[in-house]
Amino acid sequence: MNQIEDPNRLKAAIGDPSAVDRIRGRTPSSFDAASGFWSTITQTKHLSPRLRELILLALHASSSSLNEKAVGRHVVMAKDAGATEEDILDVLLSIVGLANHAMYFAVPTLLDEYKKMGREDDASLPDFLPDMEAIRDDFIRTRGFWNEQRDQLARLMPGYFTALSRLSMEPWKNGALAPGERELVYIAIDCSITHMHEGGLRMHIRNATRHNVTRDQILETFQLCALMGMESYILGCQALGQTSP
Repeated sequence: MNQIEDPNRLKAAIGDPSAVDRIRGRTPSSFDAASGFWSTITQTKHLSPRLRELILLALHASSSSLNEKAVGRHVVMAKDAGATEEDILDVLLSIVGLANHAMYFAVPTLLDEYKKMGREDDASLPDFLPDMEAIRDDFIRTRGFWNEQRDQLARLMPGYFTALSRLSMEPWKNGALAPGERELVYIAIDCSITHMHEGGLRMHIRNATRHNVTRDQILETFQLCALMGMESYILGCQALGQTSP
């Protein structure tokens, strides 16, 4: 059998041999198509098995996805592929900031509505406090970028901004992943079907390139994101395996 058509890869993801045998018996050609898709994408050439599983973990653990079964599956598979617990915790902490992207939409909307209501005081930004400037400078040194939305958070919600910045920089200062690996994690969650954050995706592609990440590695990361479409098939197969024939 051609390695790319290896059904054992999808079988391992479903995790129930009896359910797999039942599904293959009912719709063999459909299972073969699903298996071929899964096997092709998970047979990465430019991402190591360890990094591939860490990226898949990030996709399913992100706040825009939160697939509990897939998180458990890819924690196990990442460890089997050589990832350390420090690697896994680095990924889990690195993706917390995804939910902050809601602020990039919500805060400007709030200020714009106050402006339209003629409430200029509420629509204005306070002065940039000196300690916020120090945090901004540290962030730029550590992460290599800044944006206007972070400026607004620092001025309007300094306590939140301070805690967010500390959390965002912690993996970069003390995490186990290499910088290019972490940028691929960010690329994955920003291009995923559950998030599709173009601004972040463009920025992290530029950052990844500065860390010598190749086009092939980014393209394989995109393909791992497309693999999320298989989760309904996997969950459904697991559910069928628990029902009477």
